[in-house]
Amino acid sequence: MDEQNDKQTEGMAPGKPASDRVRSLAWPHFVNLLVLTVISFALFAPGISSLPLTDRDEALYVQATHQMLETGNWVDIRFQDEPRYKKPAGIYWIQAATAEVSGYGKDAPLWVYRIPSLLGAVLTVLFTYGIGATLGTARGGLLAGLLAASTMLIGFEAHIAKTDAMLCATVLAAEFALARAYADPARARSLPRNALFWTAMGIGILIKGPITPLIVGLSIAVVSAKERSATLWRALSPVKGILWTLLLALPWLIAIGWISRGAFFSQAVGHDMLGKVASGQESHGAPPGTHLLVALGTFWPLSALIPLSVVQAWKARREPAIFFLIAWVLPGWLVFEAVATKLPNYVLPFMPALALLVGLLLDNGTLGAARRGWRVSVAFIAIGAVLVAFGLNVAFLIYQGHANWQGLVGAVIIACLGLGASRLLSSGRLVPGVAATAATAGGLMLLGYAILLPSARQLWLSDDLAEAVASVRHCDMPSVSVVGYAEPSTVFRLGTSTLRTTASAAAEAFVKNECAVAIIAADAKDAFLAGLGAQEKLPEPVTTVSGRNLNGLKLRNMLLFVKP
Repeated sequence: MDEQNDKQTEGMAPGKPASDRVRSLAWPHFVNLLVLTVISFALFAPGISSLPLTDRDEALYVQATHQMLETGNWVDIRFQDEPRYKKPAGIYWIQAATAEVSGYGKDAPLWVYRIPSLLGAVLTVLFTYGIGATLGTARGGLLAGLLAASTMLIGFEAHIAKTDAMLCATVLAAEFALARAYADPARARSLPRNALFWTAMGIGILIKGPITPLIVGLSIAVVSAKERSATLWRALSPVKGILWTLLLALPWLIAIGWISRGAFFSQAVGHDMLGKVASGQESHGAPPGTHLLVALGTFWPLSALIPLSVVQAWKARREPAIFFLIAWVLPGWLVFEAVATKLPNYVLPFMPALALLVGLLLDNGTLGAARRGWRVSVAFIAIGAVLVAFGLNVAFLIYQGHANWQGLVGAVIIACLGLGASRLLSSGRLVPGVAATAATAGGLMLLGYAILLPSARQLWLSDDLAEAVASVRHCDMPSVSVVGYAEPSTVFRLGTSTLRTTASAAAEAFVKNECAVAIIAADAKDAFLAGLGAQEKLPEPVTTVSGRNLNGLKLRNMLLFVKP
């Protein structure tokens, strides 16, 4: 077994001469980590405070966390009076703790709730580097980290306050610890490494149930089956580790089970998890293979280099480092393809493994300018940059009715960066080429999240309604009713007591309360006025606010009535 492990360790960076591996470690790890940290924040932070609240998932998470801070109830999570039993409490706790640490508490602005997602994305990049440096070289890890940070999907998840970026960080933390154990010839037990592994498992369970254990458990199962040995599993101190994981997760699970009288488990497991396996929930059903097709866009620019990398990885699948990455991606991806419900974020935890595959193959020379098809692959970096940058401007023009000069200038700059990145990579200048690729992706994130989307006022109806209510209300805390527009963002923007209801119920609240505002869709105006009953003079709308649902982009005209 020791001889087998020695051979395994020698093969961690396939095709890389020992002298090159030594030279690649000339830069200390902390310098590479610092570089990746700075780049990650530069990519992910712009727009985090200017991008308005998105519907629907982000709005549900943010409002539920806000209510947790308002009520002090950190166990029974609710959106208004509705229990939020689809997911555990972990992300709400992290967001609420961030709000408390920030000093804002229940008055925290939206960007504070997004900080955990930002940090989760940064941690994902850093753990990607750590795994690359463990399985290959520091240079390979650096390339992989840059590619992971550049990916459109992780950039999106970094900007919105929900589970996926932090969940991905827990998977990466566990896979990093697993890679350290895998690369250890002695398969010795290590307290810091195993503590990281099982803590990541516990936090992952508290964030999104079984997803982290599922992905990492499949990796362990495939590696152990190939080795015909359980040494990797035993190296993780499973008895102590499982007890520690249960200690982290069980107290809340027991408490919510008791408080909800079992409703949490029937909803989270029976309805949400098993329901998604059996049928496409919330119109998100799709056939097997959908994740693969969608990832070509959501994993861009990394996706331009994945097809060639997969071909080369299959040829080198017996190499330990490559096999570890295959064991990480392949079984889990197949499981998610088999699940009926599909969303792009489901396969996010596999993106860093693919970035590592590309980074290690670039580093050892298996992938590069000499490889057939390389120039065609890297051309898609430039093509994607041009299509997305100008496509965003076209969409802005269609929905806003005018062009944005900053967006157009940005699109030209991004197109030039993409062309430069493709040219550098096609000529074999890998590190400058990957850096230019990261700059291209960063430009797109800046263009989308900091320039065009915040300026696309037609998409942010809830924000416009909140501003309109603030300008017409006659008291600090009016009773607010909304009819014909049920997006959860209205609750966060207008207050927890906001009533999303029917025209008759809104009319009743309007009559009953001394200080009231009714926001009525134009097609529900007559029903609202009829519900007010016989009055000498029916109220007239004080203003009209027009905008679109972010989901579906349906145009809505909302009338504001204010009680005199």
